[in-house]
Amino acid sequence: MTGETGGDTGWLASRYGQKYGRWEARVRSRATAPDNGRTYHPLLILWPDSDEHPEDGEYDFLENGAPGEDCAEGFLHYPHPEDVPVQQEHARQCGVDLSRWHNVAVEWTPDHLRGFLDGEEWFRFSGGANEDRDCIQCAPSMHQTIQLDNFHGDGLQSAVYEVDWARVYDLPDDEGVR
Repeated sequence: MTGETGGDTGWLASRYGQKYGRWEARVRSRATAPDNGRTYHPLLILWPDSDEHPEDGEYDFLENGAPGEDCAEGFLHYPHPEDVPVQQEHARQCGVDLSRWHNVAVEWTPDHLRGFLDGEEWFRFSGGANEDRDCIQCAPSMHQTIQLDNFHGDGLQSAVYEVDWARVYDLPDDEGVR
């Protein structure tokens, strides 16, 4: 994906959603012009098939404020009513040069959400339901999106977000993902 200075960018979305599974992608991102403070925002997301957000949650299993940063971040949004403040968990792993190729994955089971970076677990969340939200892993069916988001309009620092491959695995009925 290419993000141009005028704000033109791209995204990919799977047409196939599911509840539970494992989503993986090999990605890298980098700026292609000097930093002007108006950067694109590379993302790997599980987005609700219903398109109802925040009611049906959202799992941003790799989200960065700028291409090629050195900290991987994840924002896992609880399913919650629109009229309550954002309900989310945050994960951060620094020392990761995101301008280089990395394999990123999220595993979603009835029991947990787990994130992996180059095969190593870097976050795990489960439960957390309260009067404002459902449990973190209790979202309905979702599909993967890969985005180079434009939060600024125009006058951006140009960038690229490259995807070598993306995979989706279904869960065995009674064993969970290994």
